[in-house]
Amino acid sequence: MTDSYPIPYNPTWDIIDSSKLNDFISCPRMFFYRHLLGWESTAPNNHLIFGSAWHVAMEYLLLNGYDKTDEAYDAFLEYYRRELSEETDFLFEPKVPSRVKIALPEYADKYRADLNEYEVLYTEIAGTVPITPAIVFHFRMDTILRGINGYKSSEHKTKGGSFASNWLTQWQNSIQIGTYHHVLYCLYPQDEVDGITLNGAGFLKTKFDFQRFPFKWQKDRMQVWLNTVIHYVTDLYGELGILEQCSPNEDTLTAFPLRPTSCDKWFGCPFVDFCCSWPNPLRECDEPPIGFRQRFWNPIEQPHTHEMNLEGGEKE
Repeated sequence: MTDSYPIPYNPTWDIIDSSKLNDFISCPRMFFYRHLLGWESTAPNNHLIFGSAWHVAMEYLLLNGYDKTDEAYDAFLEYYRRELSEETDFLFEPKVPSRVKIALPEYADKYRADLNEYEVLYTEIAGTVPITPAIVFHFRMDTILRGINGYKSSEHKTKGGSFASNWLTQWQNSIQIGTYHHVLYCLYPQDEVDGITLNGAGFLKTKFDFQRFPFKWQKDRMQVWLNTVIHYVTDLYGELGILEQCSPNEDTLTAFPLRPTSCDKWFGCPFVDFCCSWPNPLRECDEPPIGFRQRFWNPIEQPHTHEMNLEGGEKE
């Protein structure tokens, strides 16, 4: 029952993707603020905007050729300037347009053989894929390519600085990496799937760090991923069940508990002050606080070129 909760229900609650599930795993209370109340900071997020604009440039090169770096830069800039003006660039060095203008020709020169080695089948894909008969996962993928070794996805990642070993560690058991594999296994025979490559672009003030990191998860590794996803999705549904029994009149909110070890994540959790001040945030959530707005995350509403709604399970 959508009217049985102590806060207004939003249809996006039923949309689960790897990003939202990671938020829940990191901290259920943060998930409550961000995805059940829909609160997000009004401060511009350069990391998100820059990364999305870089995706636009990468898609342009893949679809039009690696000699089109000027046009790819124009596509990047048009997207980036929708959110961040030129006056803000000094705040976000080196992840700024002036560095991208230099980076794109270097990237294209390093990876010029790509379009000879792979056929680009799809770019910027959004869709749904079944996890179990009762659980549907939403996903976004940057590419699906076909090469001599089969089908793969190249996923674009940007960061400030070089790619150190601790950056790579976060992807070793990533729900996101598993989701990409799961989509490919749903689309193609297992022996024709060539895995996932993280297409990394590191931005420094005087140089760039372009690296690619391959992953290929076989059946046993995918079963671990599936067990993990089912476990945490079940926990999430359980917390929603507890929330139905909660009230603003209670001293504390028992649903979606804090995970104190995550307070320093995300460059400092934006909701940490609320957790310190509000034993029961149900009494405080009629409207977003100053510095926040209500915007619910829905991956399907983000810009995409292709949409896939996969109804079958993984192919054998």
